[in-house]
Amino acid sequence: MLAIAWRALAARKLEAAGSLDPAADARLLCWGNSLRELSAQEETRLDALLARRLHGEPVQYVLNSAWFMGLEFFVDARVLIPRQDTETLCEAALACLRGAQAPRVLDLCAGSGAIGLSLAKLYAPARATLADVSAGACAVMEENRRRLGVKAEIVCGDLFQPVRGREFDLIVCNPPYIRSEEMASLQAEVQKEPRLALDGGADGLDFYRRIAGEYQNFLAPGGTLMLEIGYDEAESVRALFGGGNVLRDLGGRDRVVVIRE
Repeated sequence: MLAIAWRALAARKLEAAGSLDPAADARLLCWGNSLRELSAQEETRLDALLARRLHGEPVQYVLNSAWFMGLEFFVDARVLIPRQDTETLCEAALACLRGAQAPRVLDLCAGSGAIGLSLAKLYAPARATLADVSAGACAVMEENRRRLGVKAEIVCGDLFQPVRGREFDLIVCNPPYIRSEEMASLQAEVQKEPRLALDGGADGLDFYRRIAGEYQNFLAPGGTLMLEIGYDEAESVRALFGGGNVLRDLGGRDRVVVIRE
């Protein structure tokens, strides 16, 4: 079978299964020369990947690959899949770091390491530390650090616990911020992602409260804290921190709160 024929068949099956973009999913599963004849082994492998996608597994998990800030990251069910919306936070962080000599950066709730490792890769002077409570997430970070070839410290622990007694010039965080009652109504693919990385408590603000109560002990004088937020959480988060500037994503939605000391 030609690759283009396999993709067309896969797209029809994905559309019937409710994929939001079946053609794109099919292209991701089978990329390359459309007119190339697939071997029997290749068809078998592709059919196995397609079966996983048809059962609702996100295509990024199926391929163990997600792109963020122009970089490819290894991902699996242990970590949240990096989103383009989060690039708003990463780009603001890069702008904040520009010109700084050896800035100390802390990425909290780091997951796959997409934010912290992108900063370390794209701004070489940065001294990045990435923290997550999940041992599985830390293992994924280690893999991404190796693949990207960057220097970064990876520590496992709850929020600030593994960096007690230290200060950072920039703290970035994309914490869980989905309201608990909304978890069951998320898209099926999103529900395949770790609840630990999504559920922000009854009002979605549990982690912001915890960070607000501690961050000043870890932020160096003149430092900056950047937090990704849900589209409707800006004023609630600003109230917890006594202010802060709000940045919008490419869709025009509130996405990041910036607090400067």
